[in-house]
Amino acid sequence: MAKGDVLLTDPRALRALAHPTRLAILEHLHNEGAATATACGKAVGISPAAASYHLRSLAKWGIVEEAGGGRGRQRPWRAVGTGFSFDSAAAASPAEIAASHALGGQLVANGERWTSQFIRSEPRLEPEWRRASHLANKTLRLTPEEAEEVVARIEELLEPYGRSTRVDPPDDARVVRLLLRLFPRDLP
Repeated sequence: MAKGDVLLTDPRALRALAHPTRLAILEHLHNEGAATATACGKAVGISPAAASYHLRSLAKWGIVEEAGGGRGRQRPWRAVGTGFSFDSAAAASPAEIAASHALGGQLVANGERWTSQFIRSEPRLEPEWRRASHLANKTLRLTPEEAEEVVARIEELLEPYGRSTRVDPPDDARVVRLLLRLFPRDLP
């Protein structure tokens, strides 16, 4: 788990976040900072009332919170952490396994959509961002302990660039996506 992540352990919280609209709202808050239900709704293509409903659902599980100031739909909300994590390996009950699978599946679907959008849009990127962007496919031979070490070292490397530590990013900084996937190739 990365520093600043909200750790989700309750299967009901995992199911709540597995909703594509809620994930989109959370992403908007992570990218833009505090926002009202109206702004969140506009960003993800839903009504302010629907956005308010989804924000309250995320707040119930400690994923977002009121940012202070404003009333009603003009009340700003913010993400609680810099990200979230959940331990699918710790899922024991059928409900926990199903909830973990639902959220994991939605995250993979989002990742596939974002990657496809990048591939279609890459020719229109500025040259410096074309050079800075990267797609890779690596095959490694690791033990489970080494796999955990790789992930921990990547998280440690990324920490200085996280939202909570980059209060005033350089003027030319952009929100970027880093998608990493690590799992055994020879799945049962």
